[in-house]
Amino acid sequence: MRTGFLVIDKETGERSTACVSAVKRIVGRNIRVGHGGTLDSTACGILVILVGRATRASRYVMALPKTYRATVRFGLRTSTDDISGETVEEHDAGHLDNEMIDRAILSFLGLRDQIPPSISAVRISGERSHELARRGEKVAIPPRPVMITSIKRINSISHAMEVKLYIRCHMGTYVRSLVRDLGEDLGCGATVLALERTSIGPFSRKASISSALLGDTGIDHLENRIIPVSEICGGYTTYRVDPSMNLALLSGRPVPMDRLVRISWGGALSENIILILGEKFVSFASISNIDGFPSAIPVTTIKTGDVE
Repeated sequence: MRTGFLVIDKETGERSTACVSAVKRIVGRNIRVGHGGTLDSTACGILVILVGRATRASRYVMALPKTYRATVRFGLRTSTDDISGETVEEHDAGHLDNEMIDRAILSFLGLRDQIPPSISAVRISGERSHELARRGEKVAIPPRPVMITSIKRINSISHAMEVKLYIRCHMGTYVRSLVRDLGEDLGCGATVLALERTSIGPFSRKASISSALLGDTGIDHLENRIIPVSEICGGYTTYRVDPSMNLALLSGRPVPMDRLVRISWGGALSENIILILGEKFVSFASISNIDGFPSAIPVTTIKTGDVE
């Protein structure tokens, strides 16, 4: 079995963990399987599943920028910040127009504090927020910094006070919270009617397998759809290493930056992490000065090829 990434196009209503379990059943219990970040069951779109040694790249996939298409209804607030929850408030949103929405969304660009929804996987004193909320307990989640690099209106607001938004954001951002806050800024409330994740870094629907087809997918077909670990280079600033330095990286030793050749820039915001392509391995490394010289220090190195 090859090691690498599977891009799953998850259907609305299906749990991300069910997709991971389906892949585990196909590849067998001896092959490690993980994920690069889950997607709400009420949402659809791209889910990256990690196979074999690629499971070690989980946090690096999670750190990749993500793009979404959200259908928003103004004038409605729900308990979950999407249409699956109970109605909390309804307001007249007839005063809104396209120009007002465009002005409001500009303030969401860049780094800002955001409070995640109470129905979320955020941990509070060791328990998931959604578990506390569903028991009727009061949930107080502290705000956290998130980065939103693009947000724009796709269509004109409809008579039903609905509009579609395109959003590009980074790890930790909740689109439901963004929409909730947008509704508050516009004075009428808002909730998510539908949410679709269209990409995670370099991974998109072009190479995806529909979650609806996983039950009928055999191991040979699945293996042919595995994307090599090196393909994550589309999301990170990537270097190629001088072959004489391969052993140093594999042994976890620092490599001077002048022994690396940059081949691409990346968009991930992840603790000063770069990606180094070596001979039959990829290495996620941090940059630091050692004895006055900038060097790449391996953090996670993954051998490519067949899973042992």
